[in-house]
Amino acid sequence: MNADEESCKAVVQKFYDWYWNRFADQAEKPGFNLQRLPSAEDVLRLKPPVLDRALQQLLQNEEDEMRRTHEIGNLDFDPFLNTQDAQGEYTVNGVDVTKDRCAVRIERGHLTAELEKVGTSWIFTNFDYRFVSEDGKQIAPDDNLVHILTVKQ
Repeated sequence: MNADEESCKAVVQKFYDWYWNRFADQAEKPGFNLQRLPSAEDVLRLKPPVLDRALQQLLQNEEDEMRRTHEIGNLDFDPFLNTQDAQGEYTVNGVDVTKDRCAVRIERGHLTAELEKVGTSWIFTNFDYRFVSEDGKQIAPDDNLVHILTVKQ
């Protein structure tokens, strides 16, 4: 693995370790306070440098709309986990780098994180989703976060 692949992989794994993996073994236990789990709003508030500006704005618009209407909006699942009920740790399963773009596969969530290199840092630009059942059957058309957030309901 070359230096860009290693650095991109490390950024994604560090994000998932912060976002979900630190809770993965506790979240299923009785009495666990689900309010402790982070959300897209937490990422916007605590980790905005990991998202490109366009993705930040789309997520912020979604959060604002949900707050305004008191409805779910376009996202009825966690955009970083591709599920409503995450289980187990999310780990990087593959990395592809082409010039200043990086695609990182995360098998647990059937998703691929897309990143762009800005200076010496990698930032998330999109998340591609595969909607498959546990036995691998397609249950909905594949999609991506940017598309979902730009489609009007």
